[in-house]
Amino acid sequence: MDKNSYLGQLEHEQRKNRDLRWMLGGAMLVILVMASTIRAQTGETKTAFVPPEITRPFWISSEDASQSYYEDLAQFINGLSLNVTPETVKRACQQYLTYVLDKDRDAYKKKCDLQEARVKRDGSTSMFSVKEINTDMKNRRVAIGGDLVTIIAGKPFPPRRQTYVIDFVHSGGRFYITNHHEADNADPFAEKK
Repeated sequence: MDKNSYLGQLEHEQRKNRDLRWMLGGAMLVILVMASTIRAQTGETKTAFVPPEITRPFWISSEDASQSYYEDLAQFINGLSLNVTPETVKRACQQYLTYVLDKDRDAYKKKCDLQEARVKRDGSTSMFSVKEINTDMKNRRVAIGGDLVTIIAGKPFPPRRQTYVIDFVHSGGRFYITNHHEADNADPFAEKK
């Protein structure tokens, strides 16, 4: 065999190996770019908070939400504080606090701790039955009226008509509670005197 033929074949194989190395390097670069992109996307913390039961359609934008979203979220949050037993009050308070801004969390935590101690001490159970919902979209407020039934140490008390107002604020892509209080049954959005 001819030495030039062998050298030609060797050069041809070396060129193929060089081309394969370039392709392998390019493939590794694509893999690294894809891996870093996937890692960046999975590294983000995305938390979606919606009421546990969705009964009607709603929309949420970067700064606002539909009336049905506010109403469903308000019913859920109101239920966390009013539908409690000695066994569920601690978990309800923990869940409630996830809907409170960080700056307000200590104040609401104190209220939750007091409610938990009272419910456990008295062995009380409360249930709130929603009768009507009014929404003030301009101020992001929802008034929920209904009957509150309380049972203390096994003794039921007559239902009381109560109305609660929940004010919301938008922060960091979520809606938080800024105020949750008992209100006047006749005019829940009236300013307190």
